[in-house]
Amino acid sequence: MEVIRLDGRHLREMADLEQLCFPSDPWPALLLASALGGEGVLALGFCREGRLWAAALGRLAADEAELHSIAVHPARQGEGWGRRLLLEFLAEVRARQGRVVWLEVRASNEPAQRLYHRAGFTATGRRPRYYSDGEDALLFCLKLDNDLD
Repeated sequence: MEVIRLDGRHLREMADLEQLCFPSDPWPALLLASALGGEGVLALGFCREGRLWAAALGRLAADEAELHSIAVHPARQGEGWGRRLLLEFLAEVRARQGRVVWLEVRASNEPAQRLYHRAGFTATGRRPRYYSDGEDALLFCLKLDNDLD
């Protein structure tokens, strides 16, 4: 499995992965394209045999990052790919001098919440009716120790 940086060439595969993983709220291709072309983009993926199986998308502004999405193909969920991708994302944030990472996760998405807790994230708040279907989002934060001081 190879970690790659994602860009516009991966747009169709990323959109397909979003649709598979988040059928009720996928990122539309137009928003993905905008995000991939944006300043401070952090987009990583896992490829095997020329196919994108997992993707992480976020952004870094100053020293704060936001993780927008981690998508793992349903055929590969439960195999640790999400954890590995999250760790790669955090390593990239650290390498770019990021100090804080924020994310939102569905209140019902217990596997993702466990993943984030195990990585050191703390639940810091709730966004009522955040998702299009009215479900709340939980806000998570991770303060990174970069030993920069």
